[in-house]
Amino acid sequence: MSSRSDIAKSAGVVSMMTLASRILGLIRDISFAYFFGAVTSADAFFVAFRIPNLLRRLVAEGAMSSAFIPVFTSYHTRYGDEEEKKVSDITFTYLLIALLVLSVLGVVFSKELIYLFAPGFELHPEKFRLTVMLNRIMFPFILFVSIVALCMGLLNSLKHFFVPALSPIILNISIITFILIANHGRHAILIVAAGVLVGAALELVPQLILMHRKGFLFSLNFDYRHPALRESLFLFLPMMFGAAVYQLNVFVSNVLASFLRTGSISYLYYASRLFEFPQGIFAVSIAIAALPAMSRDTAGEGVSRLKDSLAFSLRLLNFVTVPATVGLIILARPIIDVLFHRGSFSMSDTLAVSSALLYYAVGLWSVAFSRVITQAFYALRDAKTPVVIAFFTVVINLLLSIWLMNTMAYRGLALATSISAYFNTFYLLFALRRKIGNIGLTTIMVSLLKAVAASAVMGVILELVFRRNILSTLHYGALRLAILLLCAILAGIISYGVVAYLLGIEELHDALAMLRRKLFH
Repeated sequence: MSSRSDIAKSAGVVSMMTLASRILGLIRDISFAYFFGAVTSADAFFVAFRIPNLLRRLVAEGAMSSAFIPVFTSYHTRYGDEEEKKVSDITFTYLLIALLVLSVLGVVFSKELIYLFAPGFELHPEKFRLTVMLNRIMFPFILFVSIVALCMGLLNSLKHFFVPALSPIILNISIITFILIANHGRHAILIVAAGVLVGAALELVPQLILMHRKGFLFSLNFDYRHPALRESLFLFLPMMFGAAVYQLNVFVSNVLASFLRTGSISYLYYASRLFEFPQGIFAVSIAIAALPAMSRDTAGEGVSRLKDSLAFSLRLLNFVTVPATVGLIILARPIIDVLFHRGSFSMSDTLAVSSALLYYAVGLWSVAFSRVITQAFYALRDAKTPVVIAFFTVVINLLLSIWLMNTMAYRGLALATSISAYFNTFYLLFALRRKIGNIGLTTIMVSLLKAVAASAVMGVILELVFRRNILSTLHYGALRLAILLLCAILAGIISYGVVAYLLGIEELHDALAMLRRKLFH
């Protein structure tokens, strides 16, 4: 099977499972917003959860998976089953030791972590104490999800994508269950925190079952002299920084938002969750599918085939992220109103979150592109270049955030994240082109312009026909508003698809083929 077919098929599997996970994630956030809104306990929970979650993105999903997959794929291609099993066992052994130490340190030094991640909370002693307590409950989350990520990386390398993509679904179901159990009780927020930890542990179950069936169940192996361990470590440390620029920028926003009025952290959290919905379905799915394919390309036929895989992935991203950006910008307020405006979540919260979402949405395309381009560097075993670029990106984001928050408050933090993401993407593209030569930028730009044209038509239809009607009927009730919003989304998809067909956008056929495979096979 060609790399293009591999990427399209694998991305289709991951996208469908990710869609289910993101829908459950929305239900989770809707439930949380209903019971907790954007008050002190919500701010405390989001900060406490952000810490192990950031480490998950840096260590597990970012660096560890990206370092492990190219090395494992190389040994799988060259040496066969026995050697690749040894590589997976050695990686598991030393990862487990590091995670146990990290988990203990995270619990012991929770107070210091909150000083680092939310220094503004020190001005509110009750909020600070609650955040420390929640962090101590949830910090071991990093142990379980990192092992899950290792299992996912191994199974993805072996072209198994369904079961690994099931993990976030399990986590969301657990958190939703504990939110409902907690209700409005005295210790409700602590019960929800316990649900995070239980869900992370349950994520491991289906991974380990499939690995056992494939003969890859982990066992301890302390062979620290094995070259695969050195190769993975050599890639891991720089990747830990380079693979998660967006997450580091979110961290910067979180720290600065702790100095703003209560609710600012919650506004950014809810907005970022909506922003990450299309990211998870499209960008992350394509990136997950692209890394093993590009790693096989590099190990087999070399750079020329990698270029083809990369260009195909980026054109596919153009096709899905440009209309998603336009849709989020135009429909931000009705989306937030339908999803969250009930219970403890007020109209002022709705307006605040929708404005933050608008500024996050501006950066959707650039964040998606940077994910896949970074994977190309990792497939080439180059972790240094993304790190250098990431350093400058974080500095730019910090400076922009400090400047913009003075006039735009939390909205300025969202906008700074988007602007710095564009810098990161263009710098990565420039560096990759210098490294491997022509990567098909002309075809990528043509596909981008066609996607922009089709999205512009879609945007006019949404603005003139639906958005004005939706905003004028906000006071008529949730059901009518939800129906109108659903009609707007369907109209947007149909109009975009029709114009894409008329413009001859090739990626339309790839997207439809992926959808047909998932619906009928």
